[in-house]
Amino acid sequence: MNNERSKQARFSLMMLLQYFTRGAWFVTLGTYLGKGLEQSGSFIGDSYSLFGIGAIITPFFVGMIADRFFATQRVLGVLNIGAALLMLVLSKVTDPSAFFWILFAYCIVYTPTEALSNSIVFHHLPRKYFPYVRLFGTIGWVLASLSVNMVLGHFVPDVEMTAVPLMLSAGASIVLGIYNFTLPKTEVQRKGEPVTLNDIISIDALRMLKDPSFVVFLGACLLIGIPIQMYFAFFNLFLNDIGVANVASKMSLGQVSEAAFMVFIPWMIARVGLKWMMALGLAFWSIRYFMFAYITVGSEALIIFAILIHGACYDFFNVTGSIYVDMKAGEKVRSAAQGLFMLVFLGLGKFVGSKVAGKISSRYESGADGGEFDWEAIFNVTGVITCVITFLFILMFRDRRKYDLDGKNG
Repeated sequence: MNNERSKQARFSLMMLLQYFTRGAWFVTLGTYLGKGLEQSGSFIGDSYSLFGIGAIITPFFVGMIADRFFATQRVLGVLNIGAALLMLVLSKVTDPSAFFWILFAYCIVYTPTEALSNSIVFHHLPRKYFPYVRLFGTIGWVLASLSVNMVLGHFVPDVEMTAVPLMLSAGASIVLGIYNFTLPKTEVQRKGEPVTLNDIISIDALRMLKDPSFVVFLGACLLIGIPIQMYFAFFNLFLNDIGVANVASKMSLGQVSEAAFMVFIPWMIARVGLKWMMALGLAFWSIRYFMFAYITVGSEALIIFAILIHGACYDFFNVTGSIYVDMKAGEKVRSAAQGLFMLVFLGLGKFVGSKVAGKISSRYESGADGGEFDWEAIFNVTGVITCVITFLFILMFRDRRKYDLDGKNG
């Protein structure tokens, strides 16, 4: 038990740093591109889609490496240090074309780290601990957002419109990369086995697609990228656009709510089941967007409430989904299975979501040089799309089996 507690503490710090690195730049990038570099809504959407492309390209391959050749903590260390160096370069670039391609390289290197951080926790600890460990990732995101406004904002005017958050992310990534090498050793599960074409494209993980409900789950992961990317790519810009102050700090309340909701996940799964946990997460996204459509600069209470239900949106679907994937996967393909989940959720979902979000925003963008958005129409359209996704998931997902949260598949 003491060993489990020690590992829980060490992996909690890993998660805190993991999500601090992304929280430092991910929310404010849209404002930096739109206001700082004066780019269009389409460019913002395309830039956010790169995160999805990176998650499409690398998780299977990196998961195979971690399952077969190198200990997971070492792979994580190398990737995070590489991501730090690329983010540092990105913070110095202002040419849109160069920025785009360096951001693409960063996404290729960074995206596998989130799947591997899940995998290493599932390897060493029972599943019931995962929400509590992942909770610290949320805390890391909150600390990053608060650092942007409350710390850096005191020294840099209009900090969200600058590259300073990118520099903060680079520094945190270096610390994380070094720390990764100190984590408990994760034995290579398939060491010495020959590499086959099946391994390269992860046929073992793809066999999970024989289950119709798992296919429905992945379909929801793909489509929910539309409201998720609309939120991350444009909500910060929206609040800045209508004149709300300290936007990054206010948006960090969403991660505070993540922390609050996350501790109840094991309890709720035991009572309502996986299907209805994930369905609730999807439904809250829809409700949220109809709230966004009627936000004005003076509606402070509505702004705060709409941000605070982020925890129900994100935790109920994403964190529960990570647990569901681990339950479906066998020991030998844990990393690859988490890679498949991240490929669809962070990869295809973010790519398609960013593209659709960019198209929706461009459809309702006006002004001689663009930059003026009909936010009410944008958010109402997104809300309707999310309603449809929720209804289809409830109708088609039929996996009602009970799963053991005390196990760790390892």
